[in-house]
Amino acid sequence: MNKFVIAPFQYSFSEEDIDFILSSFGTILRNHHFLTMGEYGENFERNFCEYNKMSYAVSVSSGTSALEIILRTIGVAGGKVIVPTNTFGATIIPVLCAGAIPVFADCTSDLTICPKDVARKMSDDVKAVITVHIGGLISPHTLELKTLCENKSILLVEDAAHAVGSSLNGEKAGKFGIAAAFSFFSTKLMTCGEGGMIVTDDENIDRNARLLRNHAKSGKNRMSNHGYNWRLTEIQSLMGIRQLKRLDEFIAQRNNIAAIYDSILNDLEGVHIIYPPPETVHNRYKYIILLERCSPHDVEKTLRDRYDIPLGGYVYEEPCHWQPAFKRFEGSDCVLAEKLCTSHICLPIYQDMTEEEARFVANSVREVIQAYNSRL
Repeated sequence: MNKFVIAPFQYSFSEEDIDFILSSFGTILRNHHFLTMGEYGENFERNFCEYNKMSYAVSVSSGTSALEIILRTIGVAGGKVIVPTNTFGATIIPVLCAGAIPVFADCTSDLTICPKDVARKMSDDVKAVITVHIGGLISPHTLELKTLCENKSILLVEDAAHAVGSSLNGEKAGKFGIAAAFSFFSTKLMTCGEGGMIVTDDENIDRNARLLRNHAKSGKNRMSNHGYNWRLTEIQSLMGIRQLKRLDEFIAQRNNIAAIYDSILNDLEGVHIIYPPPETVHNRYKYIILLERCSPHDVEKTLRDRYDIPLGGYVYEEPCHWQPAFKRFEGSDCVLAEKLCTSHICLPIYQDMTEEEARFVANSVREVIQAYNSRL
């Protein structure tokens, strides 16, 4: 019988974290301090800015709102934005809300957007390209994409919802495009329950983001633009401060779990593991394996029924151009994305997972796939 309790994901707050959050929030309430965009919100922004070595960081209510604010600030309305079809729909909705039309591009073998397909889909009305750092990997293809966009005078935006703490050649997310959007949703590597952050070196984006997140109020109640309530609360900022303080610890722990998975699964027939290149620091938000023979849904069901192991979600199981909400937009010839979206799984991985639990998961996956291979 399975003696382990495996979760698909799990956030981590130590007793010290909890004491700090509760004590600080108690002080806020007792002193009747403002509950939104106060002292702790400013501290969270400053700490996040310093961690990522960026000029500006703006806290907002979600990663989705962060992306919309960036797109509205750079002015994509009336044009097109090239986006990966292999992403969550929350990458696409901000494009539409910012007044642009999404154009779907294929992925590469590491599941990130394909620069060659982006180049094929460039046109005079393309105003931006969005890359998504899938699973927490800042792909080396990002450098090719950055050069392409610079040569075409097209702005590159980073959807870094998965990529907090990750880097490529020593540079963290935000350094490759005009700005990056992070998410602190409950399932993310560091979480505030809800929340997001914009990072940029562009003063205009910083100024406009601060305006737009607060109803675009230029005076007490005078609105200079069409903004929205995209503010982050003080209790969320307190959570974010503590999570950020432990982020490198989280990443080291996750990479330790990934190394155990690698050691047990690396020679498994019918499986391809997406390994991070040596020039990257992968935060291991997701541990992705591609299945060359068996069905992801069969593997998922067997793991749950036989071993009580839930998988850690997909990235993503259905390309956006197949989905009812986005079928009307251009997305033909995304052949590799269609294949890889439907042939991968993500193993559970989180910072408080023990080495014993990781070995149990990996050995169970190995048994399931070997059994499937033996039937072929």
